[in-house]
Amino acid sequence: MITEKIILNNPKKYSNIPEISKNKLERAAEAVVDKLEERNRRFGLDSYPWMCSQNYKYLPRPNNDWQHGMYSGCNWLAYELTGNKYFRECAEYQLKSFRDRLDNRVGVDDHDLGFVFIPSALAAYKITGSEFAYQLAKDAAEYLYEPNYSKEGKFIIRNHKGWNYGTGCRTMMDSLMNAPLLFWGAEATGRPELYQAALDHTRTTEQLLIRSDGSSYHHYQFDPKTAGPVRGLTFQGYSDDSCWSRGHAWGVYGFALAYSYAHEEFLKNVHRGVSYYMLNHLPDDMIPCWDYVFTTPDNYRDASAACASLCGMREMASLLPESDSDKVVFESAAAQLLEAVIDNCTTDIGIPFDGFIHHVSHALPQGYGFDECAVYGDYFYLEALTRYLKPDWVRYW
Repeated sequence: MITEKIILNNPKKYSNIPEISKNKLERAAEAVVDKLEERNRRFGLDSYPWMCSQNYKYLPRPNNDWQHGMYSGCNWLAYELTGNKYFRECAEYQLKSFRDRLDNRVGVDDHDLGFVFIPSALAAYKITGSEFAYQLAKDAAEYLYEPNYSKEGKFIIRNHKGWNYGTGCRTMMDSLMNAPLLFWGAEATGRPELYQAALDHTRTTEQLLIRSDGSSYHHYQFDPKTAGPVRGLTFQGYSDDSCWSRGHAWGVYGFALAYSYAHEEFLKNVHRGVSYYMLNHLPDDMIPCWDYVFTTPDNYRDASAACASLCGMREMASLLPESDSDKVVFESAAAQLLEAVIDNCTTDIGIPFDGFIHHVSHALPQGYGFDECAVYGDYFYLEALTRYLKPDWVRYW
């Protein structure tokens, strides 16, 4: 929980909102759309990329993992950007496999149902009004609540069946991006307990995973018998006491999303704290290192953390009144981050790369995904471009 006043180290840097040229944004989006179409045709619509590339190439696999909802979400974003029905047809075709996943319980006994079903099913419903997509999103929301939510501990459970590196009684920063499925699902199902669960999970995250200086733990361990709090720790970060940049990005975006639903003051305050911490720990070129314990260019980067964070700050800025000084700070930072990603993470690296962006680090402590591409990085980069090219875009989350 944030207990100290967090100061932005360089407020002058974020006192003006830079304008990214429309031509630059359009060229960036065209490159993404062309690459997505090529990848769709090369993989076929029944195959999905594994979460991160190997030597900058994606390997195909069935629809069975957390990032695959965001792969389908790329097709929805491309459709909204271009109006090209090809991308809509791709996303609608893929939707059937998400129904199969939920019905057959494939990779859904976990906290990541929001990542799976928001950019696929909920996006489809918001864009097309599809009853099939609406029912799927509603069913997914209920399954996130039961069995993937701890009513005793008031948190979304990190894999309730347990994995080899956990006890089944953990939560994590990532789940802030899954809570919107519960917020939305409360109205869709007529079950207010889903809304309360989303708000309580967000409050638990604020109280236990956010440190006094605005940094964050990646995971938090609870007692398997009582669901009482035990300690913060990491899985993909540098150490239990460091701040893994992509996990932190889920906070920068997730707290903003929670504020859009709940409008409680503590959400705005914690969002400011985690955002300021992030901005205070960026290298000069604005591309986050893989963990915020590092701040110099000689460390592995994670451009996906930049993209998710800028979407979060752009979202919060849209919710703040003109009189709030953070509105300019967040708009300025978001624009600078996006331009930095375009300039540094989409350029030629000497060999072809499958992703929309490179310089993404997936799981360094586990020994893979060093400076590669990743599906979630692709999605949040394309969402960021969409937010700028279509200011009236209706978010999926």
